[in-house]
Formats: sequence, structure tokens, C-alpha cells
Amino acid sequence: MEDVKQKNQNRVENMKRVNLKRTARSHAIIFFLRIIDNMGNLNEVMWFYNLKELSNDKRKELWHAFSDLPNIKTIEKRQHDNMHLNEHSLTSYSADQVLKLMGINFNKGKLSIFASKDRKQNKELAQLVLSVVKSDPKAYRETLDLFIKYWIEDYELREEQSTEA
Repeated sequence: MEDVKQKNQNRVENMKRVNLKRTARSHAIIFFLRIIDNMGNLNEVMWFYNLKELSNDKRKELWHAFSDLPNIKTIEKRQHDNMHLNEHSLTSYSADQVLKLMGINFNKGKLSIFASKDRKQNKELAQLVLSVVKSDPKAYRETLDLFIKYWIEDYELREEQSTEA
């Protein structure tokens, strides 16, 4: 009887771990797209709201990975020029296209954050983002994979701390 309880407990723990990783992956993809949509979000994501448990060295590695993306300065300059207009480049459709360029299939329902009626869209900026990602999808995918890896690690560290408390 004790053996069955232990197996069930192990199964529950494994499912929690799998669900945690799945959630972390989804959140990482959304925040990656938010950063591509507006590079100003990079500082917010890296230092204030998320990745709180990650070491500074890993945060710096991610920062440099984003900063070294091909043509990211082109997007950043264009976004900065349009800052006063409060425009965004990605719609849920264009966010899905960016992910497809990197070879990722993602639930379109989770991209609804990019479909708000309150968000002004800039189609020219969206085309720029798509063309930049298309120019080197491998580099963007590698950065996203690193981002997902560290995001999952951060979630696991938070989970460990919450179970210890």
C-alpha cells in the first residue's frame, strides 16, 4: 500500500514539474515577443518583474544575447522614433508569423495579448520586425531558446523556494 502511495506522489510531483516547465515556456515566448515588439521592455523584464531568482551573470548573458541579435538596433531605432505615437509592431497574426519563422508552433489563443483594440498598430514596423527575424531566424531562435531555458530555471528556483517556506 505504501508503495502505491509513493508512486502516486511521484506521479503528482512529475506532473507539477512538467506543468511548471510548460507554463514557463509559454510565458518566456510571450515576453520574448513583447521585447521584440518593444525593446524598452527588455529592462523591465530582466530586472524588475521577472527572472528575479536568476543570477546576475545569467541575466547579463541574456541581455547580451538580445543586444547582439542581428539588426535589432534597426528595430530599436524605429521603435524609438515612434515612441511618441505609442505604436506597437506586433499583432497576434504577426507574432505568430515571427514564431513560425523561427520554427515554433504556438497556441494562437495565448497571443491574444497582441490583439488588444487599445494597442495602436504600425504595419510598417511589423514588416520591419518580420524582415529582420527572417534575415536570421536561427540567431533569434537561439536567443529564444536561451531565454526559455533561463525562464524555466527561474520558475524552478521560485518553486523550490515556495516549497521550502
